[in-house]
Amino acid sequence: MSIDSALWEQYRVVLDRKRNPGGEKSYTSYLYSQGLNKILKKCGEETFEAVIAAKGSDQDELMGELGDMLYHVTVLLCALDISFEDVIARLNRRCGTENQPVDALLDAVAARKNLPVLEGAGEGSSYTAYLFQQGTDKILKKLGESCTLLLLAAKDEDREEAAEQCAGLLYHMLVLLASEQISAQALGETLEKRNGTTGNLKTFHRTDVNT
Repeated sequence: MSIDSALWEQYRVVLDRKRNPGGEKSYTSYLYSQGLNKILKKCGEETFEAVIAAKGSDQDELMGELGDMLYHVTVLLCALDISFEDVIARLNRRCGTENQPVDALLDAVAARKNLPVLEGAGEGSSYTAYLFQQGTDKILKKLGESCTLLLLAAKDEDREEAAEQCAGLLYHMLVLLASEQISAQALGETLEKRNGTTGNLKTFHRTDVNT
């Protein structure tokens, strides 16, 4: 399964869980019941775990943690009534494209690895090339910064800014995937497995109650 298909399916089911709570065994319903602060906390925690996994050079662990990050960000989007379509449109603009699925955007980002870095240039091919040039630590720093900006906007319930910062988070995730040479198919399969084996995206775990 493609990343794009897996993300859209995840959004669909998470949104359904908001509209039709799944009871005490649905982790998604549990998150909604705990409120925005709990969801924000989990988004931050999972992004941090993804950063640690990337530093550990374990691609399987990294893909798993990115899956957790994406799941909790999806819950956040649904909690704020932000459409995934809006976020993907904003992500396309960041990548200088239009109406492209996430898998194609990963290819577009990866193709910019060897482009020249233009001093003083902003978002676009030169910025992407700059991130590749700076290496993993820089990319991870930007991933963390994007998450922080998303959480701040979400805390203020600024839907417009939250959608923009979510696109920024996804963009820097794509740069990380390309830097680590993780294919769209590999992450898509990880997301599909996660979506299909955890009972409506994530089964309620007792450990989550204490975090």
